[in-house]
Amino acid sequence: MKHNVSVHPLIPRACQYIEEHHQHKITMADLAQYTNYSERSIQLIFQKHFEQSPFEYIDEVRMQKAFNLIQQHKTRRNITDIARDVGFAHLGRFSVNFRKRFGISPKMLARS
Repeated sequence: MKHNVSVHPLIPRACQYIEEHHQHKITMADLAQYTNYSERSIQLIFQKHFEQSPFEYIDEVRMQKAFNLIQQHKTRRNITDIARDVGFAHLGRFSVNFRKRFGISPKMLARS
């Protein structure tokens, strides 16, 4: 993730909200209400700051949390439960995106 030297005031506020609510569905309306910025402004600021949309950022946060949980718990916890715990509703999409992001499947990571 790219981080600009001057941080727009929206960024820490939006990131805090995402960090605290990543396990739930987050909409642009939620971010707009929490930050007091328009949905369009949020999209533009995220694109400029992170070079990704708010939803791509949210998925990245969820992926990183899932990766950490899988490494921490290995085979002691079900991957489906971990995926749901971090906010992924569809396990198939989670597994495909996880492999694309980290180059290893969640099951292989758990077994390593």
